[in-house]
Amino acid sequence: MTGVSFSGLRVRLVLLVLLAVIPASGLILYTALEQRRLAAEKVQGEALRLARFVAADQERLIEGARQLLIGLAQLPPVRRHDAGACSALFADVLKRFSRYANVGAVTPTGDVFCSGAPLRSPVNFADRAWFQRTLGTRDFTVSEYLIGRITRKPVLSLSYPFVDGLGVVRAVVFAGLDLAWLDQLVDEARLPRGSMLTVIDRNGTILARNPDGERWVGKAAPDAPVVRTVLAQREGVTEAPDLDGVQRLFAFAPLLRAHEAGAAYVSVGIPKAAAFAEVNRILARNLAGLGIVGALALVAAWVAGDLLVVRRA
Repeated sequence: MTGVSFSGLRVRLVLLVLLAVIPASGLILYTALEQRRLAAEKVQGEALRLARFVAADQERLIEGARQLLIGLAQLPPVRRHDAGACSALFADVLKRFSRYANVGAVTPTGDVFCSGAPLRSPVNFADRAWFQRTLGTRDFTVSEYLIGRITRKPVLSLSYPFVDGLGVVRAVVFAGLDLAWLDQLVDEARLPRGSMLTVIDRNGTILARNPDGERWVGKAAPDAPVVRTVLAQREGVTEAPDLDGVQRLFAFAPLLRAHEAGAAYVSVGIPKAAAFAEVNRILARNLAGLGIVGALALVAAWVAGDLLVVRRA
């Protein structure tokens, strides 16, 4: 009976230690969950600011292109359809403005007679929606994102007509805004390793992606969970598997708010592992510390029970 009593006392001491440790464990886990929530909000907030910055920068680029095209449309080589002089001039423009994939001019029938980038064969834009819209509105036009027929790059085509004194369109000048500038932006943003910046059009086609752009550009992914969310909500944050299957925290915003014809969206995705790395490290440290303290307390309870109870008996 005495042995049973002593054993029961030890068990009670151990239970008291456990009762003290369990609430502490719960508090640590609750704190970790709250820290994860705050970390997610912080990461997605920063990503959303970056997405909005990309959109605002795009608008600035478009306004700059509009001013440039208005000036180029008035140049004599454009008015005269002087292919040699115009192409040489536009090639110099490309050297000065690296964000353009190409700058050129088109006849009213759609034939490209001037191009800053080399023409390997005759090119006609008569079937392009942006060209038809420019002829119809006789004003500055922004296209959807598309693959340039001359450069073979994903571009946003911007155009402006030269209209003579009789009100007849004599030429259309255009500039292809290259999406390669996003690569520099991603480098400057210093996103965590494994982060992705993606641009999609309103049909869910991938227009740009950094990194790994060569693998994804031009592919349609309208059924991907993150793409569906972006197209449905237009701006906001979400958590979803990315195109490569990696679970990421996303923030997204529309590009070209003032140009619905060119509707596109930019999303910034940050891996959950990177977003929660610090929180997970703190949680592991706290649980390890609690485990050590709990183990020491259990040993102390057992030894104290032996010294204070068993041996005194």
